[in-house]
Amino acid sequence: MVRWHWVVPVVAAAMLTACDTDPDAPVDAALPRGESLGELRQQAREALARYDQAIIDAGGAGAVTPTPPRWNSPPGIAIESATTIGAGTQLAATFTGARGPATESCGADYHAQPVESANAVVVIVIAQYHDTSEVCPMSGYQRSVTFNLAQPLGKRPVLEIRQGQPVPLTLR
Repeated sequence: MVRWHWVVPVVAAAMLTACDTDPDAPVDAALPRGESLGELRQQAREALARYDQAIIDAGGAGAVTPTPPRWNSPPGIAIESATTIGAGTQLAATFTGARGPATESCGADYHAQPVESANAVVVIVIAQYHDTSEVCPMSGYQRSVTFNLAQPLGKRPVLEIRQGQPVPLTLR
């Protein structure tokens, strides 16, 4: 005869152990499915590869227009412009976002991570929302985020992540 009062705790412990995650793995719990940091980094690397191919196709001369991705609605927050700060190792990127910080209803905090190559920089903007279950008005507000580059920007263009296209750049 099975002693049922022991079965439930043993099964629950086994299930909880199986759900344990790698403590060194990046935490993407705040990002919707399809927008994990790993997926966005891969998308950025693909945008850089398309830009590199456009340079090769143009023979390395003049302005290039990379081919957009094949999917219809790629994830990520597209930046609208960028501005260099100081010696070109810092950038400020502008984009459309929530009206206020994540401490407010319908707000969000933003930070950015660049993915760099010798030819271009792709900007990943990551949002941390006040509450992902909130229903918020569909109006956007101009927001910006500042971040550091590993190398000075130099003559490299800044690309937005969704289509991999260059954005207007202001040099200061």
